[in-house]
Amino acid sequence: MILNFTEKELRENKGINTLTEILQQPQMWIQTSQIIQENAAEIQKFLQKNLHPTTKVILTGAGTSEFVGSSLVRDLIVQGIDAQVIPTTDIVSNIEEYVNPKTPTILISFARSGNSPESVATFKMMNQFVEKIQHIIITCNKDGALLQVATDQKNCLKIVLPEQTNDQSFAMTSSYSSMVVACLMVFNIFEFDRYVKRVEQLAVSVSLNIKTHYQEIAKLAQMQHERIVYLGSGNLNGIAQESHLKVLELTAGAKTAFYNTPLGFRHGPKSVLNQESIVFLFMNQDPYKRVYDLDLLKELSHQKQAKTLVVFDYKNNLETKALANFYFDCEFQEDSTALLGLNYIVLTQLYAFYKSLDNGKTPDNPWPSGLVNRVVAGVIIYEKEVLK
Repeated sequence: MILNFTEKELRENKGINTLTEILQQPQMWIQTSQIIQENAAEIQKFLQKNLHPTTKVILTGAGTSEFVGSSLVRDLIVQGIDAQVIPTTDIVSNIEEYVNPKTPTILISFARSGNSPESVATFKMMNQFVEKIQHIIITCNKDGALLQVATDQKNCLKIVLPEQTNDQSFAMTSSYSSMVVACLMVFNIFEFDRYVKRVEQLAVSVSLNIKTHYQEIAKLAQMQHERIVYLGSGNLNGIAQESHLKVLELTAGAKTAFYNTPLGFRHGPKSVLNQESIVFLFMNQDPYKRVYDLDLLKELSHQKQAKTLVVFDYKNNLETKALANFYFDCEFQEDSTALLGLNYIVLTQLYAFYKSLDNGKTPDNPWPSGLVNRVVAGVIIYEKEVLK
């Protein structure tokens, strides 16, 4: 049995890959940390040579691979790194508007398959456009086109994650979270021993939370909501962003999903709420950030504009719990909102999985028509003469 499903049932509804890949994440994070440790000397050498106060670090990808960067970029900024998330889809079409060719730059490319045409095009265009460019490729596919184009490049640090993270299902789950862990470990490589213990604690916490909460998550997914809203600030906004995409993907767009920050949501986007809405709020652990989360939760609870309020928290807080219809205590004390967010998102991945089934979809391939694909199809990359 896998979370009350038999393997036969999962194969019949074409959900075995999706559920397996969601549940394997704690194990994948441990294996990812081992890979980073094996490459520690090379990573340290690369950063010592190329990462300076004047270096711009750009985190890039498309879709979920973009949201990898959005879910961790504030951790890098807090470390004093000039980091920014720019999707490959923007770089390919508008490179001059997003990239300064005179600024020494490290481009971090996140890629599950590495076969998206924008990923390869971005790598090539950055080499042409930026005078001092270095690359870090974090990918789940050793045979992907992105790694192939970088084979003979000396300005590139390549990190290939465990083979199992190359998710076979439509939606990225373990690939997403393992790339988050890998990037965080790369930029904490000089205190690796301490950081790996934090990842190990995360893995234990997530494994426990899956067992503790999956039945309530399944119950929540069976409730009828037409509009699904995810809210989080800082790195948790990246978690909200990725969560909203998961439910869109796995329900094949049958459910409308939105994301925002708690403060930003009050400036107009809150108009989306009605009695067919469910709101997921990701609580921060920082006391200052948390008061804004709590203010919005109080407002939503008082106004009753939405049908259901769901709160994900890192501790059992009675005041917060009293304001929510569903309250998930993830019991995880962590300074990094990126790691905290991974504890939250595994549960929202499960919600999207159950929501897919509830809507009669096949999670491993919710788009059997081929209108939307696991790896984007139909994109034409046009030649462009890029001048420095």
